[in-house]
Amino acid sequence: MKTLIYYLLGIFSLCMLNACENEENPTPEPPPSKGEEAIQKIVEVLKESNPEVSQFVEILEKVNVAGLTQDELTVFAVKNTNTASRTTVLDTASIKNHIAKGRYAKDDLTDGSTLTSINNETLYVTRTENDVLINGVKIEGNAIPAGNSYVYIVPEVIPTVEIPLHETTIITKLPTGETLAGVSIEAKDGRGNLLGTFITNENGEVIIQHQSDTLTYAISKENFSNLHEGFLIAGMDENGNLIYADLNGDGLINVNDKVSSETYTYFLDYKDLPENSLTQICYMMEPEEVNVAEIEAAWKQAFEIFLTQSKNMEFSLLYDKSFDYNMIEYTSSTFWDFAYQTIDECKKYLEQLTSLNTTEGWEASWNLTVDLGVIQNQLFGLYGKVAPLDNEESKNQLISYLADLSNTLPGPLAIASKTLLGKIYLFSEYYEDAIQQCLYIINNSTYALDSNALNNSESQEIIWGGYKDNFGNPGGTYIHPVLLREVYLMAAIAYSQSGREMEATEIKNILNETFSIEGAEWKDYINLLQGTGSAYPYYRLLNIPIEQTGFNLNKNFYLPIPQTALDAYPGMKQNPGY
Repeated sequence: MKTLIYYLLGIFSLCMLNACENEENPTPEPPPSKGEEAIQKIVEVLKESNPEVSQFVEILEKVNVAGLTQDELTVFAVKNTNTASRTTVLDTASIKNHIAKGRYAKDDLTDGSTLTSINNETLYVTRTENDVLINGVKIEGNAIPAGNSYVYIVPEVIPTVEIPLHETTIITKLPTGETLAGVSIEAKDGRGNLLGTFITNENGEVIIQHQSDTLTYAISKENFSNLHEGFLIAGMDENGNLIYADLNGDGLINVNDKVSSETYTYFLDYKDLPENSLTQICYMMEPEEVNVAEIEAAWKQAFEIFLTQSKNMEFSLLYDKSFDYNMIEYTSSTFWDFAYQTIDECKKYLEQLTSLNTTEGWEASWNLTVDLGVIQNQLFGLYGKVAPLDNEESKNQLISYLADLSNTLPGPLAIASKTLLGKIYLFSEYYEDAIQQCLYIINNSTYALDSNALNNSESQEIIWGGYKDNFGNPGGTYIHPVLLREVYLMAAIAYSQSGREMEATEIKNILNETFSIEGAEWKDYINLLQGTGSAYPYYRLLNIPIEQTGFNLNKNFYLPIPQTALDAYPGMKQNPGY
């Protein structure tokens, strides 16, 4: 019995000893988490400087954030007003919806962005100019720094909201109305996040669900396109003609509605719309088969019309005694617009020809590149620049373009390009460069001067031409934009302007012999070009007054740039005097 008592006393003593030791060496508490330290700092800052949120701070001090590892937070502190209405919703649980992970300055709170609270609820940001709302509650004032965090004051409790789910149905069709299956649709939300790539079903349909108010998407299908000649297809009328989308909304379908890149991005905006679902119809078609002969015929007709207009412009500016330079703005604007429409048409045909990637297509495209050089060359002569560039850039661009052509194209195409290049050199007062180009062509035995060239489509003097004149203005039956006589004239002027009068006289004598020129003035030689559309710029180069009503020597040697072009190309400057 005594043994048992001694045993029990020993156990009691041991327990008492262990208890004393535990009191002397208690188990240490874990250090505060980063989140706890961040919240404590926020509490300190708000207690010191923002008594208007004291009730929010009382609850914030009690919130359990021991497991929070972030030390950068964004807190939306609720003002003390209207406390009765929120006593049931603002507590240590719901207050976590007012604490977002991450440190967001006010500029970071962009429209459509989202934040994530520490209880993993989504907070939706909407913004109009400087007004920022979180789940519909407006932030008051700017951010209050608190350690590594920011605090914003809000007038009321931030509710938990469900952003309405939008449903966009996209149907792809042929212009004739039949649905088109197998179209890939790459969709993104308003912030550029990829929602996925969807494939239209046998009904040509996909349904995309998204929470973002805005949606962008692009469509694609092998051997199909939603563009035709650069315009976005919007269906077909009862006569079988394609309908194009009026992208700029001006009520007109013109070059301003063309799509600038091959991939067109559709855009949808649900903001301010009562419905949460929309159906969009997109049209695609197989590209039309490219026929080289048909393109060449169509382009020849278009180029002949341009050359005729250029010849008519030359006649008005130099030879029509009824023309009044006081009306030059209207005349210039009309020609400019027509010339650039023709350039756009040429580029369209070039794209079609080169897309074939065949010998026939490439050879046909070479002719069009020279024609394009002719148009740009004449525009440079009339205006001193080519859109969208201004004087110096226009000149350098044309020189580079024509030099490439003259070095890469075969035979007659290279000679025509050299002639156009020589003209740009001459107009730019690079006289030695102009002389080199001219002598190369003059010494080429393929060409010979011919006094009857303007009435002959097969003349040996034609470097580039053979186009029919359909309007009958003075000059000849045919329009040849590049003739050997112009090369001789260019050489004579370049020699004269660089002080080499003997060489200039030798060239002029050759022209005298062929064309029996009666006078000896420069304009008598320039008149050899009448009917080519090329004569006008030489009057400027040689500073020869034009005997026309209203002509002003100080400004009319260059034509005025239309205001529409100046608006379209902000880098361009108006020519002096207009």
